[in-house]
Amino acid sequence: MLKYLRKEIRDLKAYEVKERDYVVKLDANEGIDWLDGLNRYPVDRSDALRTELARQLGKLPEELVLGNGSSELIELVFKAYLEAGETVASFSPTFTMYKIFTMIHKGRYVEMPLTDMQTLDVARFIDFCNAHRAKVVIIGNPNNPTGTVLSHEEIESIVKGVDAMVIIDEAYIEFSDLPVTEKTREYPNSLVLRTFSKAYGLAGIRLGYMIAHEEVVDYINRVRSPYNLNVLTQAVGLKALESPQSAQKNIEAVKKERERMTVALKEKGFSPLPSQANFLFFPAKRGLYRYLEERGVLIRGFGGALEGYYRLTIGTREENDVVLKTIEEAQNARSQNR
Repeated sequence: MLKYLRKEIRDLKAYEVKERDYVVKLDANEGIDWLDGLNRYPVDRSDALRTELARQLGKLPEELVLGNGSSELIELVFKAYLEAGETVASFSPTFTMYKIFTMIHKGRYVEMPLTDMQTLDVARFIDFCNAHRAKVVIIGNPNNPTGTVLSHEEIESIVKGVDAMVIIDEAYIEFSDLPVTEKTREYPNSLVLRTFSKAYGLAGIRLGYMIAHEEVVDYINRVRSPYNLNVLTQAVGLKALESPQSAQKNIEAVKKERERMTVALKEKGFSPLPSQANFLFFPAKRGLYRYLEERGVLIRGFGGALEGYYRLTIGTREENDVVLKTIEEAQNARSQNR
């Protein structure tokens, strides 16, 4: 939206790459000797992929921006809307890169603690954002690392209640029980980010997308580098969209294992938070983390205010069985050493 846009961007023209039919193409200083098609620059706005993705989402292609993972898209929002010294607001704990990206773009980052690591007082958060005059508000939903979610009604209250652009980071939304929906047409100060890294299992190709009002997309494209999505990523992304049942199969498998692992961890005396993502978040003694690490079983540990909390990604059934077996061994070893 124009009122939140950096003044330098308002009159900036997007770098346009005009695709034309050709017999001989010698206008872009491209190399001549490589695999078929890879010596040419990619289609600038990933038209085929963007069009098919828009069709599956029930959106217009003009409402989408594709990027190298959601991370690039967050930075593009900051480039377009965040002046040096202006404020980005979120809650804690959440994805650490929000704060890092804010610092890189010379912004000021403020965060309001969740209650019991999982509950957001929405009314208080709205007041918090407005009191700090936040220019951008960013919400992980489901949240990383806790796995907890806000309802669509809570998200809508925030979008309507703050005087800011609101980024809704839905990297893990496919693993939640929430219906996948967004109201970016109704609320142009909101935009939604999603990724192919989680549900599609394609983290290696670095593909994310933004759903936003057409006006916002226009401004984002003004600060986006041309050719930002390579040929291979576009091709793999398009191929993935041909078989959405494969992603759905992965999602259902993760949900099933998430439930099994939640029950199993509780039986072993742990207290994982209710998760709507592809991971579990729980407190444990440091000795368990070291025991697992020494045996090649890697989970994510945290420091600072999250010292003593751990995040376990839901793997295959076989991987999860190894985790449970190793935890049981650690507990048995601890009992014997008492």
